[in-house]
Amino acid sequence: MEQFKLEVKANFERSYIATRTSVDDALTNLEPHKEVYAESYSRLVSLNAWRSELFSNIFDVDTAEFFQEAHNDALMSHALARQGAWRVALMSLRSLIENTLFGLYYCEHPVELQQWLIGEHKLGFSETIMYLSRHPKLKKIDEALTGIEILKKEYATLSKAVHGSAKVFRMSRDGTVTGLNLSSASELGAWSCREKSTIAAINLLLTCFFAEHLSGAALPNLRKSISLAIPVKKHANLRAALQVTLRH
Repeated sequence: MEQFKLEVKANFERSYIATRTSVDDALTNLEPHKEVYAESYSRLVSLNAWRSELFSNIFDVDTAEFFQEAHNDALMSHALARQGAWRVALMSLRSLIENTLFGLYYCEHPVELQQWLIGEHKLGFSETIMYLSRHPKLKKIDEALTGIEILKKEYATLSKAVHGSAKVFRMSRDGTVTGLNLSSASELGAWSCREKSTIAAINLLLTCFFAEHLSGAALPNLRKSISLAIPVKKHANLRAALQVTLRH
């Protein structure tokens, strides 16, 4: 048994060094794609701005924490993608969607929030997205502007990463994880596409949901940050539908 324990320890030491080497190699090999990460970072600014410019002023601590966790999920996805850990980076994007939607639900359901805090209320994605689809603030707005259909599509794609239900997300025969610290330009492009679409859709949804706080000259720094995440081609439509002016 002692010999076996020594073998396990030796294997751990090799694995420990190999993991560090793998991360370092991924960071180095992905360095030429720095601009992709810079674009990602500019999109993440919007999530922090929502929290600091608006949510911290209109929500209680328990509700605001959903959006803080959503922001953390986005930062985690960015950091993991920087290391080439594609599968878990995509999983973090899925969690970003969940925490954002749950925050929107619970901000209007204080009783259910208190139940959730003691483990007696549980929300699912389908239930929450259905609630938002029929919400009075959103039901009269063009679906192309609410971001809901985009979030449904992205959530379905990202769920494949969580459950390993697509070949690219499965474990290999030797037990390694596909996409773990993999210096791949194609994987970077795929993650960037998912992240860009997800964050744009979240900003569309939040803009529609909280449009009354953004009209006219209100919260200019938040509107500037949102402008970095929502495609310019939608700015005029948002102004026409919601009287919310973004910048480009």
